[in-house]
Amino acid sequence: MSTVNQPTKGKASFCQEIEEKSHQPISSCYHCMKCAGGCPINFVMEHNNYEILRMIQLGEKDKVYKSNTPWLCVGCKTCAVRCPNGIDTSKVMDTIKMETIAEDKIPASHYNIKLFYELFLDSMKGFPIIGGEGRGYEVGLMGLYKFCTGDFFADMDLGKEMTKRGKMPFLPHNALKRRKGEIKKIFQRAKEKKAP
Repeated sequence: MSTVNQPTKGKASFCQEIEEKSHQPISSCYHCMKCAGGCPINFVMEHNNYEILRMIQLGEKDKVYKSNTPWLCVGCKTCAVRCPNGIDTSKVMDTIKMETIAEDKIPASHYNIKLFYELFLDSMKGFPIIGGEGRGYEVGLMGLYKFCTGDFFADMDLGKEMTKRGKMPFLPHNALKRRKGEIKKIFQRAKEKKAP
């Protein structure tokens, strides 16, 4: 089976590059579809997990970069648990996101997903206004996202309902004050590790 799944000679580099950066054995995928069968959000993805892996094997870089699948992956790791070859597709999706950003090839339709992704990470770092020190502040995050996109009134009914049920408290959490600085150290170590 390994010969069937090997990338074609001229396009092998894309598969090898993503394998090296994600530390996942993409070429060992034989498309059993177990990852897609367990994925809770594959109904909104343009391509299922195994389809993305197959496109990578075939060196179809442009198709992979244009797909919304990596940006919608929530990293629940269901794919990793179900895969008979131990491929953690969520790590592959994260790698694709990083490569798409690095090469500045994000389709305009995915810009708001990228924006939310970055604002969320900033909130974990302790970004002023929207939270801090590893604990999300949903109201601040959503307020800043709405401000950046200019889309102020979409999902208002959902927001009201979540606030009413206590899922989006108005004030940020203070639960991690006793561990102040730990989250910043984690981000700093990740930054140093990424540096060449």
